[in-house]
Amino acid sequence: MLDAVVFDFGGTLFHGENDVQRAVDARFRKMRELGYDIDRETFDDLSERTNERFGERYHGDYRRFELGRYTELFFEVWGREARAEDCETLDRVFWEARLDAESPDDHAVALLDHCHDRDLFVGAITNGNELMTDRRIESLDTGPLETDPFDLVLTSTAVEAEKSTVEPFEAFLDRTGFDGEDCLMVGDRVDEDTWASEVGMTTVQVTAHATPPVGEVREPDYVVETLAEVEPVVDDLV
Repeated sequence: MLDAVVFDFGGTLFHGENDVQRAVDARFRKMRELGYDIDRETFDDLSERTNERFGERYHGDYRRFELGRYTELFFEVWGREARAEDCETLDRVFWEARLDAESPDDHAVALLDHCHDRDLFVGAITNGNELMTDRRIESLDTGPLETDPFDLVLTSTAVEAEKSTVEPFEAFLDRTGFDGEDCLMVGDRVDEDTWASEVGMTTVQVTAHATPPVGEVREPDYVVETLAEVEPVVDDLV
């Protein structure tokens, strides 16, 4: 019997066109505005090198979403000093620009309503921080009643563990008291969201905006292209 449906955010309920590039552009403009003497060619080269080192250092580490972490490493790669407040500001500018370029999936609200209509507990487990989570939830148009679309939202920074481990899913079960066998996890990444199967959850991969996996993957129980196709899965399990 299905008691709860749990959603991933980025790439599943929310996505954007050229959102990363817009965010990178905003970071460069802000860096110049703060007085750092850097040209675009140098910035792009350092960003590429930082991305590679950041992935090596922080993949699977919830701290990569703490504001300032990326820019601290950028300046480390550059070999320059930076004010701590500037590091946080530049990371914040990046994420705000990226979130501005995102929007809810066309089927997101309808699917959330579908789950609520069936008296299911609706949760979310997302890699990210409070800024990312709050901005995304605010962008959901839940209609005139303005009801909270989620009964519980867990972020990787809040539980101090990423979804490329089992800990966030264990935390969800601890908080709610549900059995894993009675929960459905809906996400786009087979290297993150399918870790839910380790606690007995049924898993669905939504492929329309899926991020390519990094590292170990698990096969999902269902594979669908769009969020609209999740509704029949929910109905089959209720």
